[in-house]
Amino acid sequence: MSNSQDGAGVADDLIAFYQKDSERVPNPSETLEYQNVDKLAYAMSKVPMRTARPLKVICVGAGFSGLDFAHEVETRAIENCDLTIIEKNSDLGGTWLENRYPGCACDIPIHSYQYSWAPFPQFNSFYAGRDDILTYLAKVADQFNLRKYIKTSHKVIGAKWIPERKKWQVQIVATDGREIVTSDSQTRDGEAGEPFVEECDVFINATGAYNNWRWPTTPGRESSRATCSAIQILPAILDSVDKIYVLLRSRTWVTPALANRFAGGTGGNQIYTEEQKQEWTDSPETYFVLRKDIEEELNVRFRLYLKGSNAQNMGRKMTEKMMTDRLAAKPELADELLPEFPVGCRRPTPGVGYLEALCSPKVEIVWGELDSFNETGVKTASGQQLNVDSIICATGFNMGFVPRFPVIGSHGRDLREDWTKELPASILGVTVEAMPNYFVYMGPTSPLGHGSIIGSIEHVTSYIRQFVYKLQTENYAYFQPKEGVSKAWQAHALKWMAKTVWVEGCASSFKNGALEAPVVSLHPGSRLHYFDLLEHPRFEDFEWTSLCQDPMNMFAWLADGFTAAETYGTKTGSYYLTVSTLEFLKNSIENLLKPPSFFKK
Repeated sequence: MSNSQDGAGVADDLIAFYQKDSERVPNPSETLEYQNVDKLAYAMSKVPMRTARPLKVICVGAGFSGLDFAHEVETRAIENCDLTIIEKNSDLGGTWLENRYPGCACDIPIHSYQYSWAPFPQFNSFYAGRDDILTYLAKVADQFNLRKYIKTSHKVIGAKWIPERKKWQVQIVATDGREIVTSDSQTRDGEAGEPFVEECDVFINATGAYNNWRWPTTPGRESSRATCSAIQILPAILDSVDKIYVLLRSRTWVTPALANRFAGGTGGNQIYTEEQKQEWTDSPETYFVLRKDIEEELNVRFRLYLKGSNAQNMGRKMTEKMMTDRLAAKPELADELLPEFPVGCRRPTPGVGYLEALCSPKVEIVWGELDSFNETGVKTASGQQLNVDSIICATGFNMGFVPRFPVIGSHGRDLREDWTKELPASILGVTVEAMPNYFVYMGPTSPLGHGSIIGSIEHVTSYIRQFVYKLQTENYAYFQPKEGVSKAWQAHALKWMAKTVWVEGCASSFKNGALEAPVVSLHPGSRLHYFDLLEHPRFEDFEWTSLCQDPMNMFAWLADGFTAAETYGTKTGSYYLTVSTLEFLKNSIENLLKPPSFFKK
């Protein structure tokens, strides 16, 4: 009898589960022919098809992605799931907990930067500030009962796939409870106690990248108190300082406000009155239509990113005029700031108030590279010494996608080594070759270049749910991408990128700060293109390994010959005849009662 080889522990657990679950089946009808052939197949034959086996899932990170997955579990869109979200910080929020620089805000209209399943009409402004977004996430977690899934003040320091057990072993260490804990491959600050291991069937990396700060490599940074100012920071601190040096290495586009007409058409950050917020609160339908209109406008802008397109040409003219108008107080700055590369080569940012701040007499722009930090300030490559009280490093985030802890998959493959030595490759930014039962949110080739990331996160969650459901109901131990599929996907993406402005000569986060580098961070198509692919998973691109060792038993998951829905009455015996079907039949009958066209002659 089978089930004595690798994965026997998983099989034994499932046999016990199906035995227990069969006790609630009203009319059991097991398949006796399996009794002396395969213990697991026989146990499955006692329950209806689509009985979801229990799965343990560990997710790293309690930001927007982790909470979205928790909501899927809490609402039972994913059944029989034991979920733990490991969060290194003392509270949820992810990037919105960690980033707290002056002016920190979302550069996407807030109507699009919220969950579709948790609309919130009480945001204070069109571009919401960090505090408002963090408060929103806390409210969502409370309202939908999601905190119970989160283990705060714990940090994942490694994960390894154990082929004999068909499970991940995740190494975790408690922290000392500090509010923010750094996570990278070197820092151990804040770790407390001895590491311990938790096992899971599915491992999800939802750590993101917008809290992985890329510090300058310029000599002397550690000995200084402060360097440059960013688009959001400068307007926020202008009134509080006597003098600001803005160190710029290259020109950049500051774009018109996204979906500007919905913000009053002024290009600023519209602040909402209590009356406006109350109107949306009292009329959810009105708020929904507004959100839908803004989302539509963000999506139809995508052709801006195609080189030479009408949208690109129009966008460039509009942006040139807007920048020139806002720099009217110092018109010479327009010639210095307007770049040669196309609009969108770098991520577009509305930069509310930034250009006006550059015109302030308090601000001095210093062009060129930085030579070094020192105790009184900084020294530029040209030899100029700038003595300052504080330095703000606004040098962005590390967008290399390399995990911040070891992730060891099949055959000892270390994802950190793979993605350090070669270009990071994944399928749809979600699944990775040689990483069984592993998912990542917003990995390589994700739609990070335009629109709101929240809609993408929700579609990724739905995509993961379909894989989890297949694992739970079709007797699979694990899946992983077939060899070569990730590379083929990446090859297509790179070919497609050649026609976009993203490959042009600018140093951008899409190239992880490089001037000339392959663009592996972005999806090869529009956001709607990405959604469509996630809605229809190509399961044929993956290897699926059954828990039944004998291939002749691969269909044992068909179980007792009945569905769980009909056995437990969650669907009627005629569920496939719907109201819409009835309406169609009514129209069909009316048409059939008419004489055929050839009788009308």
